[in-house]
Amino acid sequence: MAKYLLSVLSLFFAVAGGRAASLVEGRVYLKNDSTVDCMGNDRMQLPAKSGKLKLWRNAFRKTKTKELIAAAEIDSVVCWHSKTPEHLRKFVYADDPGWMWVYVETPHVEVGIYSKKGYGIDTNGGIQVWQRRGWFSRSRTAYWLRKCGEGVFREVGDASRRSKDAFRERLAGCINDDLVLAERIRRSNTDRSKTILMLRDYDPIVTLNQK
Repeated sequence: MAKYLLSVLSLFFAVAGGRAASLVEGRVYLKNDSTVDCMGNDRMQLPAKSGKLKLWRNAFRKTKTKELIAAAEIDSVVCWHSKTPEHLRKFVYADDPGWMWVYVETPHVEVGIYSKKGYGIDTNGGIQVWQRRGWFSRSRTAYWLRKCGEGVFREVGDASRRSKDAFRERLAGCINDDLVLAERIRRSNTDRSKTILMLRDYDPIVTLNQK
């Protein structure tokens, strides 16, 4: 998921409203263990806020129809731009804050980026996180974290600000059952996106083995 980090960062301030970039192919994984495919002539609109997922059947024909799936029924959505199907993007829904792009995912932790204005996927497969509403105003984007076994996400900080000691301390506190990584995060001196990526090494077993 972090493969296109640089393109992600360069697009944090893209002006929202690129509907063409939000129409993608994908597969919807429902909580009842069934799936819904949206490929070929069909497209889905990338979800935002707490809205329903919109699927467009025969999206480019006069026979186009709309299909809606409630967010609460969805476990996750895996999608891609039709020109770069090898680059998959995953989205999950939480009651708080809403739809998130999964930025880091391991067997132990999951971190999503919430964007009030939504998302897009470029033709090269890079993610677009809409943030700007105009030349002088922005809508907020933020990191949300959930450890394995936890039912809810917790916010760990704004995605567009500089990584300061308070952010590092807050993030380290979320994974204090891995003392080694928590200390590495406290001592780090990178921007927020790279600090979040350090969570790929999170393993609470490390702490248990040291006792």
